[in-house]
Amino acid sequence: MSTAGSTSFASRTVLWLMGGMLVATWALLLYLLRSGTITPPATTGHVTQCEPGPWGELSYSRIVIEPPESVVFVAQPKARAPVWHFPGYSPDQLAALWATVPLRENERAHFNDRSLWEHSPQGIRMRPNSDIVLALSPEARTQIYSVLAEFEENPDQNDPFRFRADVASEWFAHSGLKPETVELVKRLLYRRGTSLLFSDLGLILPQVPTLHERTRLIKTLARKSTLMVKLRIRADSDIAALDRYWGRGQRAKDIKPLLQSLVREGNGTTIDIIHLLPRQPRSLLYTYPTPDEPGSRTYMDCHWSTLNFFNSVSDPRYMDIAEVNRAFSEDHHAITTDPTFGDVVMFAKADGTVIHSCIYIADDIVYTKNGASPNAPWILMTLSDVVAFYPTTEPLDIQYYRAKAIPVD
Repeated sequence: MSTAGSTSFASRTVLWLMGGMLVATWALLLYLLRSGTITPPATTGHVTQCEPGPWGELSYSRIVIEPPESVVFVAQPKARAPVWHFPGYSPDQLAALWATVPLRENERAHFNDRSLWEHSPQGIRMRPNSDIVLALSPEARTQIYSVLAEFEENPDQNDPFRFRADVASEWFAHSGLKPETVELVKRLLYRRGTSLLFSDLGLILPQVPTLHERTRLIKTLARKSTLMVKLRIRADSDIAALDRYWGRGQRAKDIKPLLQSLVREGNGTTIDIIHLLPRQPRSLLYTYPTPDEPGSRTYMDCHWSTLNFFNSVSDPRYMDIAEVNRAFSEDHHAITTDPTFGDVVMFAKADGTVIHSCIYIADDIVYTKNGASPNAPWILMTLSDVVAFYPTTEPLDIQYYRAKAIPVD
């Protein structure tokens, strides 16, 4: 997409199907139903109060969703050696990278062994030893995988399993996994911002002995931390102001009667904001794409979700990147004022390349689908948590856009 001549889209991220083809040696097939299930929260159920604003009195608690066990299938795995791609790298550039990574002496010697480097006009492909990779420190793994994540040719790092958590125990709470399985995974976790990431399933899955345990592992790794957000309605709440905020997109006829009904008893109450969302996100929130939905394994990505936010029926044109570019360029304009409900939040690199879009809800909360794959549900997150999902060696430029067709009062 190009906005004011400065912003451009990169090609789409490698899709789930392509990732599946690359890892076909151990044949992992993960089909996720839209009816995602909610597991016991991995936190203590702490409620966070949002900053006051035109959205009213909001608070949220963190919950964990995961795909239903009935649709997770894992075939008998086979060992898969890692293959790392460094597009555009010269031998000197790759050697310079290894000089900056905190490696042990044997690891540094191994990664600098040029017999492991396969040269081509596109760059360098490397086949490191599996045992060396498994033994990397978290610091080295973070640095190496952050570089690999920049390239779609590395699907394990480009689209890793990821979970918003302060400590690993939050990810695996109530999973039913054996302690030895959890420990096997935990030593390979690495961090990006507020998220923990895991990219080495192909290396460790053969070490998990039973089908039941492998299924539980995939189900657990596919978990996502999200927010359950509630709006407090009091007897003296300004219903007209709340209606102006939450009723954007010509939805006042749906929102105002609902808000008014909550104060008729005189005491007020709280309402989950899922009931205040437009029809499309209301039906998708906290769910995973179904395999039989058109585009569920192709282009139901962040941009499709963003551009369909106010649509009663999803527009299939937004599965086409050319149409996405046109819609953002022609139907939206950049804003420098504070965002409001339904505005588009774009994540751009310093060169203007957009890597993600989502929808501003209120305060620091956004509606997002982090990727095109079926293991990426539609969820609510804080903006800082979404930033942590997207790898970049440079600070991201957070940009805000507004649909021209939706005026703001």
